[in-house]
Amino acid sequence: MVGAALIGAAIAVAVSRRHELAQAVHLLGRLSWGWLVVAVAFEAMSLVAFARLQRWLLRAGGVDVGVGTMVEITLAGNALAMSLPGGAAWSAAWAFGQLRRRGAESVLAGWVVLMAGALASYALFLLLVVGSLLAGGHGPVKDFRFVGLALALVPFAAGALAVAARRSAPVAARLRRVWARFGDAAIGSRVAPPLERLVERIQTVRPTPLQWAEAFALALLNWLETCGCLAACIIALGGHVPWRGLLVAYTLAQVAASIPITPGGIGVVEGSLTAVLVAYGLKTDLALATVLLFRVVSFWGLVPIGWATWAMLTYSGRAGSERTAHPWATHPHS
Repeated sequence: MVGAALIGAAIAVAVSRRHELAQAVHLLGRLSWGWLVVAVAFEAMSLVAFARLQRWLLRAGGVDVGVGTMVEITLAGNALAMSLPGGAAWSAAWAFGQLRRRGAESVLAGWVVLMAGALASYALFLLLVVGSLLAGGHGPVKDFRFVGLALALVPFAAGALAVAARRSAPVAARLRRVWARFGDAAIGSRVAPPLERLVERIQTVRPTPLQWAEAFALALLNWLETCGCLAACIIALGGHVPWRGLLVAYTLAQVAASIPITPGGIGVVEGSLTAVLVAYGLKTDLALATVLLFRVVSFWGLVPIGWATWAMLTYSGRAGSERTAHPWATHPHS
């Protein structure tokens, strides 16, 4: 109901701003096709980067799946996540089943889905922090800079404590005492058990620090290439990219898209991204045209391709299971 209300409000705003919308559509008719190809290429490379991230995590657990297959799973998973209410849960469950079908044990498949999402989420948050620092005292996140930087350093502090605990027995004993006291507290008794289960799942596979760095680089590359798609869309329409505020605008739009109110953040992403681009200096008609073009490349154009890929993978999996002969019906011959 909230999603329907937001879509209705977006339609009402579009009707009230129909003059600006008409100007944006006029700008779309004069776009540079060469830069549009660049934007599509950036979005395709972003999908490949996320597919490679999941493939790397699988290989760390001893399962090798081809890049092409992982790209197909990523495309289909994106279609589920962007089309259905609460689509992230549907996408994760479907991807889990696809990884199980390709030889990953349930624990490893769950670990891959968990870690791919965690790395991608932290990479997006880190880009938001970097973007707020680059923007300085301008834009809607000027008061977020130092708080965000402190929060971004929390995983590094936790990693440093983990390394210190491994190398020093007194540090490990002290951390255990602190954790025990936290677990005895009212809040800790509720928070500690889920955190312990999360740590156990993270430790299912233990890559080296260099391998973790490679995986995180792929997560960053996934977001940066989609941000490059947004920049290419601005240039395709003859605009000047607001480089200081580009990361902030892009990351805030991605955060808005992840809120499960409307499928794929329809209406929410368009409104928020347009507003932030205008705040960083783009004219309203150019910002609106950029957002429409960006959403066509990164959302509307991918959804039908993703659903077609989902149907192909789902049907081929069922057909393969139906064609499998019963083990009692097979007879080995010399």
